[in-house]
Order: sequence, then C-alpha cells, then structure tokens
Amino acid sequence: MSAIALLTLVSAPGCGRGAAPPADVEAAGGGRDKAASSAPTPKPLTLNYPKNAALVAGSEVEATAEGLPPNRTISLLWGTVKGGWVVQGHEFRGKKYTFAARTLGTVDVDHDGRVQARFTIPEDYGGVHEVMLSADGVTLAQGGVEISPTFEISPTSGPIGTPIEIRVKGLGWRTLESTWVVNWNNQTIGWVSAADTRGTAVARFRATGPTGAHQVKVYTGYMGQPYLNHEQAPNAHLPRPQFVFHVTPGRAVSPSYAEPYPKQLIPVDDDGGGASLQISPTQGPVLTAAVLTGQGFPANAPLTVVWETQAGNRVSGNGFAAQEEELARVMTEVDGSLKLPLKIPDDLGGPHSITVRSGDTILSQAHFVVETSIVSIFPTSGPAGTPVSIHLKGVGWTDYDNIYVATYDNAYMGYACGFNSQGDVVINFTAAGPPGTHLIDLYPSIYQGPDGGQQLYRLPQLTYADDHPGNRIPALRFAFEVTAVVTSQAR
Repeated sequence: MSAIALLTLVSAPGCGRGAAPPADVEAAGGGRDKAASSAPTPKPLTLNYPKNAALVAGSEVEATAEGLPPNRTISLLWGTVKGGWVVQGHEFRGKKYTFAARTLGTVDVDHDGRVQARFTIPEDYGGVHEVMLSADGVTLAQGGVEISPTFEISPTSGPIGTPIEIRVKGLGWRTLESTWVVNWNNQTIGWVSAADTRGTAVARFRATGPTGAHQVKVYTGYMGQPYLNHEQAPNAHLPRPQFVFHVTPGRAVSPSYAEPYPKQLIPVDDDGGGASLQISPTQGPVLTAAVLTGQGFPANAPLTVVWETQAGNRVSGNGFAAQEEELARVMTEVDGSLKLPLKIPDDLGGPHSITVRSGDTILSQAHFVVETSIVSIFPTSGPAGTPVSIHLKGVGWTDYDNIYVATYDNAYMGYACGFNSQGDVVINFTAAGPPGTHLIDLYPSIYQGPDGGQQLYRLPQLTYADDHPGNRIPALRFAFEVTAVVTSQAR
C-alpha cells in the first residue's frame, strides 16, 4: 500500500492565459464545515490504496489517522457536490453545484486515538473528493482522493446501423472534467456529459461506414470539440480511451424511426377550485386522438376548451409570447361532468395547457405533451447528389428542445430549429458518399445557454437519454441508400 497526499479542491485553468472556463458552471457556495473556524485544525487522514492504481467506483481504500479523541465512535464522510443542470421555465441556465457530504459509515477510535478503517469508493462524480472523520459537526481529520472516469463500449462489432453504447462512470462536475467528445474515424459525432446523473451516463450512436475496423476515440473538450494535444493540457492525467469497432457484412438498419419516447413530466394541476380535468393520453404526436374528461363543473353549463401555445422566435427581435386557440365548446352534464373527444393541434412540441373556461374565468386545466414525430424522409435512395428532405412535426420551442442536430455517417452536419415554424421542420440536404447505406441521425441538444457563447450548444448530445436538461426527448434515426450511377453504353 502507498499513501497519497491531501488533494486541494481547485479548478484547472484553460488553454493559456485568459482562457479559464466559464465561472457559471463551477461549484457555488459552501456546504463546508461551518464549525471549522473555531475548531482545532483537522489531523491528516492518510488514504492508502495499491500503488499506481486508478481509483474508480468500487475501489477499496484504507483510511488511517492518529491523535483523535480516544474511545469514540465517529463518522466517516465523503465530500461531494449536489446540483446539475439548471432549467428555469423555458430557459436553460447552465450548471450549478454546491458542496455536500454523505456518510460512508462509522468508525471506532481506539484508546490511543488511532483509526484504521476501510471503505469503498462510491459511484459518484469524478475528480477530487475530500474524505473526513467527523464528530458532532466538527471535522477531526481529513484527506482526499481523486476519482478517475471509466469508459466501456458495447458491442465491438456488427453491421451498419448497429446501436453502440459507451458507458461512462466518474465524469467530473468541474468544467474541464465534465464534457467529453466522441470521434468516429477522426470525425466528431457529439458530446458526452453526466451533469445531472452523478457522473454516470450512456452515450448512444450507430455503426456506419465500410466493412472493417473503425476508430472510436473519446477526448476531453469542455467546449464540445476534442482537445487534441491533451498530453499538454492542464488535465493531462485524465484518460482518453480508444476503441475499435468492426463493421461486419450485412445491415442492421431499420426504416426511419424515432427512439421510444420517455414518459414526460407534466405540471401538477391544482384542483382547489372544485373542478378537475383529465386528458387521455397525456402525450403523443400532433393530431393524436384524445379524450378530455372532467368533474365538478357547473351543471348544464356551456363552457369553452382552450389550447395554449407559444408563437414567435428568438432571432427576429420581435420576441415570442403565449397564444391561445379555442378547441371546442362543450355543454356539461346534469352532474357537472364533461367528456369531449378532441384532436391534438398541429403545433410545437412539449407541454401545452388545456383549460376549460366559463367566459374569461378558468375553471380547471390539464396538460398534454406533444412528441416530436417523423413525417417522412424522401427519397430514401438515389445516386450521390440526390436532393433529400426530412420532414418532422412537433419540434419544441424551449432553449433545451428547440433544436435537433444532424450527423451524416457519424460526422456533424448541422442543426435545425422548430420554433418559428410552430414545430414543423423540413431539413434539406444532398446525398453523398460511395454506393451503400448512409446514416442520418438527429440528436437532441441545447439551443442556447446563459453565456451565449458555449460552442457545445447546437452540437449533438450523445447522452441525451440520461442527461439532457429539461425534457427527455429521443434521437431520430434515418438511412439513405446511395446507388451507383447508371451510364448508357455507346453502341
């Protein structure tokens, strides 16, 4: 066993002077031992583990300390942070963390004031963590360890279209440790994060290209681009894993599809006024056939059903605002109930309120979440140079669901917005590449953030299913078959 020194909680600088990472994503506030100012200086807590071993979740560590109050049972604490993505209404506000501590267990101090204990590194954010011995809110001894991230890829072979996962653990919360980037054959697919999920997430993409070996490399890159001279970086000690995926003959490509849509969170409606309103289902694509039911309304009363949305954009200078549309008029039953079949409007993605009103008075409301749906890709085959069009409905309008970002054969192609066209999105591009199957994937990302300059916004977020701020929305998958050019032979 070999001891490690006490590590200090600091943020590394950026690439050269004046390039420090944005301050709004660093830890906020305290959570540190408030009694420390009047308490004795903590004793060193020596933390031992096998020499040259990387500490990861599940690693065993021995903790020893001397000079403690004898014959006591005290707490062993793990220093960490709490927090993650910050979303305020329709706005994405970056990340924020505060220091916190969790109990790993208790240890006994012997009659000579010594402690010798073992503990297991918990699954948590990577980077530096304090380990403390504490009694009655006072830190008696402290040390530190640095947790390394781990990366696993699965599977490692398969035909074109095979879903690939890179499972990550121990991604840090600090700026230079929090964002990673996946390259496929030296082309950037997208970025990887675990800001909301305590350092653990899964990056998802698909195999593409000719039969044979394809290089997959994971780089750090807090701005969303790979940092190539990482050996000279302030965080050069972090791993940069490299994998090889073998594309095998055949195809695993399905027709165009949206991945399964997660159950969306909807606001909890207050029925304090006496009337209650429900809609079934609570989410689906535009033009979904739904049924609105309610109870506790005035008997035999004519009421109005109103759909609320947003209209406008973020770039014209004219802004945007809430907009209402009357869906129907309904007469309640003698018992004050109502039942109304309705069709969900062709509108923006995300949650929409449906209110029942008497005149201008809102009696009750429910919410429906519009899912993004695929209308078509056309055509689906043709020679290189063929114009191709992808048509979507129900793209959202908030900072965090306003865009989809496209890759073509795992290389960044561009992004598309849905707000100005009320969720109706048409993407036009030209087919390219040699004859064979080519993949077009649309990933969720972030339209804009609090600083307006982070380059990782509007790039594909590969950990969208686990760690996307705000709504959890799926990736959309397409394929195009490039055919050989047919030439007529001279007679």
